[in-house]
Amino acid sequence: MSDSTPPSLFSVVPAGVFGPLASANREHYWLLLHRLFDEFFGPDAPMPPSHGLPRREITAAIERYLVADDPWEDEDGQGPDTPPGIRAHGIYERFRNAGWLRQERIGAREMVAMPPAVSQLLSTLVEFAEHGPTFVSAKVRSIELQMQQVVDGAGAGDALDEAADQARRLLVSLASMSLQVRDLMPELSRAETTAQFARQWFEQYVSRFFIGDYAGLHRADHPLARRSSILAMVQQVETGPRHEALRAWYREHLAGGDDARAALRLGRSLRRLRELERIDEYLGRLDDDIRQANRRALAFLDYRLRAPDRLDILLRRACCGVLTAPAEALRLPVAPGALMDETRLRPPRTRPQPIPRSANAAQVPTPEQLARLSLLRRMKRARLVTAEDMARYVGHHLGEADSVDSARMRVASIEDLRAYQTLLTLALRSQRIGGLRRDDPLSRLLRGFRVELLDSAEPLDNGVLRAPRFVVRRLAPASRTPA
Repeated sequence: MSDSTPPSLFSVVPAGVFGPLASANREHYWLLLHRLFDEFFGPDAPMPPSHGLPRREITAAIERYLVADDPWEDEDGQGPDTPPGIRAHGIYERFRNAGWLRQERIGAREMVAMPPAVSQLLSTLVEFAEHGPTFVSAKVRSIELQMQQVVDGAGAGDALDEAADQARRLLVSLASMSLQVRDLMPELSRAETTAQFARQWFEQYVSRFFIGDYAGLHRADHPLARRSSILAMVQQVETGPRHEALRAWYREHLAGGDDARAALRLGRSLRRLRELERIDEYLGRLDDDIRQANRRALAFLDYRLRAPDRLDILLRRACCGVLTAPAEALRLPVAPGALMDETRLRPPRTRPQPIPRSANAAQVPTPEQLARLSLLRRMKRARLVTAEDMARYVGHHLGEADSVDSARMRVASIEDLRAYQTLLTLALRSQRIGGLRRDDPLSRLLRGFRVELLDSAEPLDNGVLRAPRFVVRRLAPASRTPA
């Protein structure tokens, strides 16, 4: 199976498992499943026997739920007036036919259990329904610790696979957060009073829908600033000696002995971890959506505070007064005569005639001025470093190697000097707290490589500059940032 092929859902769970949750009584079916999961089959329930629970206990629990809360609608010929015992057996059969429950006969007894795949699906649905704000710092710390175990050799492929899944869930959560912020404003705008709008704004918009640690995302000590170390560990796993061991683990545990599938699964896990480079894009879009939501909320509050109180009541009273007023009171307060007459109209506005303008005399530059202008352009071009100039300079010195030290870089012209200075600036800025900022204009020059400063090395004097030493490292093809 290729990496782009979607996994088959109904080869894991029964085909009709979503039938009860798509019926008219879906809310009640969901409540019953949740209660059965909590009482009998979930992690908070007592340990069930290995052969299951008696059927009469499950039907008795369903009947007890129906007696306590019974606002069901008529469905499949069983309305709310049907006895609870009959309806409980009908609901049980509905769950068993849909695949939520599995019944086995042991001797003369009918024992009931919940299949593991269905139990895991229900646990995932409950977790999704109870989903709260996302804490980016905890997820990034967990990914970093798991990758450190993989690099140190203390963790096998399961730690790498779990780290890749957490990275994917983190990006999906950030991507859906912007849509939640945009969908929240129409819901809040339906508030009847200004106080209700302000209360919902601070209770829902700030506390429930935001990222839990959104206020600290841009701090220097936030774990998000250490994602470069995670990417470095991913690069080390991909090119280091641990790669073959992890591939063997994937082949034995996840690919059924197929080496090609193991390589695909391992490559997918590493690619998901490298997608953490794109987290700045998601955060930037989220910042824009939040700023727009703030402007809309402030405009709405300003309108509510400036608008007259009980405006609808005043308009209704005015309409009633007009309908009940005598005809004499409704006369327009105007003078006698024609209301629409050409003498009452404003005369047309006449535009003044434009001042005739004469063209400036063209002056031909002298050869000396042209030569100075050409020299000035060449000077500016020699000092300008583009992405192509940087790629040419780095590629000339990097060659086929994976890294090159600044001591081996030659400075033979003004163009080489400017490229060397730009690389030195990138190395110094990457050592700042928080790393190279995403809005830094020099970041677009990094195409296929990165620059690291050597803190412990002595300053280098190449005859032109005396500056700290740095190293230019080549990036893997899949991890290069598109231009």
